[in-house]
Amino acid sequence: MATQRNFKLVVMLALIAGLGPISIHVILPVLPSIETAFGASDAVTQLTLTLGVVTMAISTIGYGPAADRFGRKPVILFGLVMFVAGSALCVWSANIEVLIFGRVVQAIGGAAGLVISRAIIRDMFSREQSARVIGQVMSIVIIAPIVAPVVGGFLAEFAGWRYVFVLAVAMGAISLVVAVPGVRETHTPDTGSNILRQMLRAFPELLRTPAFLAYAGYAGCGMGMFMVIAGGMPFVMVEVFDASPSAFGLWFMLMTGSFLLGTVLSSRFTERIGLDRMIRWGSAGAALSAIAIPALLLAGFITPWAIFAPGFFMGTCHGLAMPNAQAGAVSVNPRIAGSASGLVMFLQMTIGAGFGQIAGMLPHASPVPVAILVGCAGIGGFLLYSGAMLFHRQPNE
Repeated sequence: MATQRNFKLVVMLALIAGLGPISIHVILPVLPSIETAFGASDAVTQLTLTLGVVTMAISTIGYGPAADRFGRKPVILFGLVMFVAGSALCVWSANIEVLIFGRVVQAIGGAAGLVISRAIIRDMFSREQSARVIGQVMSIVIIAPIVAPVVGGFLAEFAGWRYVFVLAVAMGAISLVVAVPGVRETHTPDTGSNILRQMLRAFPELLRTPAFLAYAGYAGCGMGMFMVIAGGMPFVMVEVFDASPSAFGLWFMLMTGSFLLGTVLSSRFTERIGLDRMIRWGSAGAALSAIAIPALLLAGFITPWAIFAPGFFMGTCHGLAMPNAQAGAVSVNPRIAGSASGLVMFLQMTIGAGFGQIAGMLPHASPVPVAILVGCAGIGGFLLYSGAMLFHRQPNE
């Protein structure tokens, strides 16, 4: 019975947490259609994507303290309502400005599931068990970035770009219907504080904790490895290898699939091996794989295999480490697990986005500059985790 309850919990939280990634990735193939429909410029149309990502990152900061202050369930229901409302606004948008505003509202709502799902898991399970359950949730959520662009492309081709947001409305509504009876309150609200005071108290405490910095540092640089590939390699594939965008998508699926493999392995072995040991092994393997990419290219192997074969192992190792890093971050102080979840998600998304932006600005006539940046992200994640953990030792490790 306990296993069955855990399965239902994992599926429900994965559905809720997946709304944010789906809202980001499903719009990618319809950006040209939106530009044509509203006669907008490339830069303005791009705001429908970039403002959504930025808003989602910023929103994660507030959701954690709000969940500690008001409880998990009211905040996650608020997020789901906002997601449905923003998606509906996008469906009926009369101009690009309304669409951008709808995307912002949608992103505010989508961020809730990313933060609160991890806090709920930490409320219900021990430190090692929470890493396993987070890995199970991530194994389902990671499917969203793989299939969302494909689904969005088919919807745009056969029904029109607005149906991408009709799909978002439907998924948000289903999540809301499931969450109302399915999500139970797992945290006693801290009625004696307000959100601002909670943030001013919790965030400095977390940022002074070496273990939190170790987990958040790896999470940010680990996401950075993927964001460099996503932000820089599409241009490299076109300019250097004369490949189509769809070809890059297939190569990139190799990496996202390997990350899925890693999260599945993590959910199986973390309780047996230990959370911190999994991060050490995963971060070391990811760093070595990331370094292998520029090494192979500099050795003269100028082929997509030199990028994506090591990338497969990098993704697998990252999948071993990432769920444990997130579980570790929210376990530093269970009393403020919501705040920790929000802060680590913010740091993860902003550091990752920073790496991705740099990758897009690098020269793409050669794959080496982008590959070196991948190596820097991999080494950075390993060094930040290992260096910060020198000042902190878990009693069970």
